[in-house]
Amino acid sequence: MQKFVTLIFAILACSALGITVWVSWEGESFYQEAANRFQSETGIEVNLVYFPKIEDKLNIALKTGDLPDLALIKDTYTGNIGASRRAVRIDPSDLSGFEDKYLQAYSWNGNAFGMPYYADLQVAFLNRRVFAAAGVDVPKSLDFEDLPNIYSELKRVVDYPIAFDFTSPYMMFPYISIDSQPIDTNGRPLVFSMETVMAVSKVKSYFDSGVISRLERGALNGLFRDGKIGIMLQGSYLAPRFRSAGLDFEMLSLPDLEGAVVSGVIDSKGFVFFNEKTYSGSVRFARYLIENSESFYEEFAKYPLLSKLEGAAEIDKIIDKGQFIPNHPGYQTILFESFEKALQMIFSGRMSIEDSLIGAQGYIDSMW
Repeated sequence: MQKFVTLIFAILACSALGITVWVSWEGESFYQEAANRFQSETGIEVNLVYFPKIEDKLNIALKTGDLPDLALIKDTYTGNIGASRRAVRIDPSDLSGFEDKYLQAYSWNGNAFGMPYYADLQVAFLNRRVFAAAGVDVPKSLDFEDLPNIYSELKRVVDYPIAFDFTSPYMMFPYISIDSQPIDTNGRPLVFSMETVMAVSKVKSYFDSGVISRLERGALNGLFRDGKIGIMLQGSYLAPRFRSAGLDFEMLSLPDLEGAVVSGVIDSKGFVFFNEKTYSGSVRFARYLIENSESFYEEFAKYPLLSKLEGAAEIDKIIDKGQFIPNHPGYQTILFESFEKALQMIFSGRMSIEDSLIGAQGYIDSMW
């Protein structure tokens, strides 16, 4: 009874004060429409604010305390949120219906700070028309060992049979975490070990032999959209753009590495809460949005993280195989900064793989 009364007072407080929500990435107009519907149904006013670079805004706001009632964040930002001591810890009862692996991505020091919403995934895009023109069946799965034969067939009909950006730390992260933990007990990124040297060496050999072409993200996306790439490794968020361009394509898990299972990155978003006074109303809005985003999930090819909602069938197997980048404060920033420079040195041939990764690890250790 007491909890019910407390909830009623909290909702009344939200009705009087309203809630401010910061959002980013795709779906700005959808969020506004959903906020309007929620306000009409509940009487709780929602002030929706869109930021193209929401982490930059939050970095400042976490220092000043000028925060919204709730905000949309990447899972990798959870550690920053928890360490700031600005966020409200989420009551476990408000997180019913989410699998533990998704909740862990939004937890810090044993406390839940985020409510999972949706995920993008690293995938292999395959152009079905290119495979058909080459007279080759579209495979059901991929391994780097398969790529030379696929390359030999596709090169007859397309400019770039297989392509991705070797110097992207985001795309190479799954390969350095095959047989090596990418983080130590203090949250420090780990990029150098004999296992990571071996993994990077194996991937690099396919570029050296010409089987895989190295293209930067902008060129990759445009050339695949124009039908000039057979297989491209990228993020599933691009699927709506390719569908709009009339492409017939398949999405598979990232290629395994010569028998070693590769887990692509799950790049998810979720809500964090900052105001205890409006917490109940904010949670109510977040759950309302998550449970009523069918059109959003479909339009932008997002995978819903609430268990009772069904995601695209082609993504189910991919996400089951996926992994999250660790969410320790500062982890992704320093990892990507150091690893990208190492990959550039490796690809250019200016430094050996081992020396480049040792240098990257030394930089991380000096900055940690």
